[in-house]
Amino acid sequence: MPYSQPRGYRLHSSVSLPHVTRRLELLGWPLWRGEVISTLAAVCHEVLATGDPDDVYGRLSHGQVTRADLPLSARHRDSLIAQAAEFIDVAHGVMALPSARPLSPALDLRCRAQFMDDPDDPAGPWTYVLFGTQRQVLHAAFADMDGVEAYPLEDGPDRDGGATDRAVVWGRVLAPYVRFTPLSVSAPEPQVLFDVIESQDMGPEADAILMGEGKVTISAVVDACRRLGSGAPEDLRETLLAPAPA
Repeated sequence: MPYSQPRGYRLHSSVSLPHVTRRLELLGWPLWRGEVISTLAAVCHEVLATGDPDDVYGRLSHGQVTRADLPLSARHRDSLIAQAAEFIDVAHGVMALPSARPLSPALDLRCRAQFMDDPDDPAGPWTYVLFGTQRQVLHAAFADMDGVEAYPLEDGPDRDGGATDRAVVWGRVLAPYVRFTPLSVSAPEPQVLFDVIESQDMGPEADAILMGEGKVTISAVVDACRRLGSGAPEDLRETLLAPAPA
């Protein structure tokens, strides 16, 4: 389900929103970090497989991000992993532009939960939630949280087999938010390049410290690259830290 077409849920009002947001941070942040690592590993893997960064970046961004848009990594030894990390950061910035073409879903790390009540029943028993992300693992984790109940935007049979009027309820819930955004919790904009540079400068011995701070490490990306299939060179870490193919 695209980020721009979020899924509907509801929470009983007895579940406090601060509790929900704390759980999102506690459970969701490590999962999101894992998705960042997997995304960076996948981009590096494609560049290694093709030997053509321009083709990979152009294909994933539909021609909207090229190596000319990646000056910071070029100043930091121009390593393949730093270049791919900056590509992900820049691609995410492109997503925010109104005129941007949709990028490959494989690059989309956005995630947002929006919380609303029913204006016709503000003291009612439910808080309504729209949860949007391309990442199925994050959807699954949110849906499994205590107190979260699926409440799709479309009408259809409920869990007891009866007809529901969910679309009518959602129409009321969403009506006030035509001009402004409801209370929300969002994943941060990726800063993968800075994490990679820090990991490169501090070395593998700092992995535990950096991981404890929720940062991406080169070692984690190397491990994820190896899981993507055969053909990875024995000196994969050194290959990722070497200059990107010309």
